[in-house]
Amino acid sequence: MNDILRALGRALVSQFHPRMLWLAVWPFLVALVGWGVVGLVFRRSAIAWLEGALGTSFVGGSIDTGFGWIGVDSGIAFVAGLIYLGSLFALMVLTALLIIATVAMPAVVDHVGGRDYPLLARKAGGSYLGSLGNATWVALVFLVGFVVTVPLWLIAPLAVIVPLLWWGWATARMFRYDALVVHASSEERTTLVARHGKAFLVIGIVVNLLNFVPPLFFLVPILGGLAFTHYALRALERLRLERSETGTPFDARVTA
Repeated sequence: MNDILRALGRALVSQFHPRMLWLAVWPFLVALVGWGVVGLVFRRSAIAWLEGALGTSFVGGSIDTGFGWIGVDSGIAFVAGLIYLGSLFALMVLTALLIIATVAMPAVVDHVGGRDYPLLARKAGGSYLGSLGNATWVALVFLVGFVVTVPLWLIAPLAVIVPLLWWGWATARMFRYDALVVHASSEERTTLVARHGKAFLVIGIVVNLLNFVPPLFFLVPILGGLAFTHYALRALERLRLERSETGTPFDARVTA
């Protein structure tokens, strides 16, 4: 836990470097403008479709009845609007994550590696195509899971818990590859993911808590990239030190 807190603290400090602030702003602006235009163009038709889908579902009557108790005439219209806005926001953040992972992460890794780990050898166990493929796969799985879990938004506690866990998973799976792609060999990356998979997930969840604090959500993609890079490079440094001391070429005792 100390390593996780340390990585998050150092990521927060790194975030205020002018170069990192700019990297935090422009991907989200691109995503915001792009999906904002799409959202305005398709708003009426999309909300009408959602109202129809909710109205014919088994929860449609319950929604109208429940909202009727608090004086809302059309609960289905209200819920449809919330789902539409939530989906649009999710697409904005996911697009920003994709831009960070495929375009900005090299700059993040170079910034953190150069300033905090200048002596850490770069073994380049991955590639840009690998990063692109990983980001695309994560995005597709995320979108499918997002659609499948939308009905859970109607259950008060799960409306927060499920998106947070899902975002944490996506962020961890996307950034852990990019954080190690320059410095770690393929075998080292596999070892670190197996050893620290739970820690990566915790970092993803903690960073994504900012999604619930407007306007701090625009920091999530780049802050996540910085936190994963700080944690991953420190873990890699310690792995190599451990192996140099024991003379072990690889860790055959990796645990998940």
